Amino acid sequence: MIDYDENDLIKDDYVNTTTEGDDPNYTAIRDRERVNKKELYEFVWFCNAFVKGYKVEKSKASFQKVEKLIRLPQASNIVMRKELNEFVAKNWNKGLV
Repeated sequence: MIDYDENDLIKDDYVNTTTEGDDPNYTAIRDRERVNKKELYEFVWFCNAFVKGYKVEKSKASFQKVEKLIRLPQASNIVMRKELNEFVAKNWNKGLV
């Protein structure tokens, strides 16, 4: 499977730098547990990791489906990586997007 990048995303409102309050030099446990859904590199990484790690079609369409699911209002308050993975997996076949 190839890695998809920012050119494969549907939306273009992500920031290509760290957001306010996020220390770019901090890469300890908090960065491994949380996903900043506004930061381009974190968003792309999460979408690729989901497609690689779950039994879904390994395609650009799946990458974009992860993006759509994460951006649903129901996921707006989910920031923990584990919970976000669970949300996407749980809702993958529900026709929400």
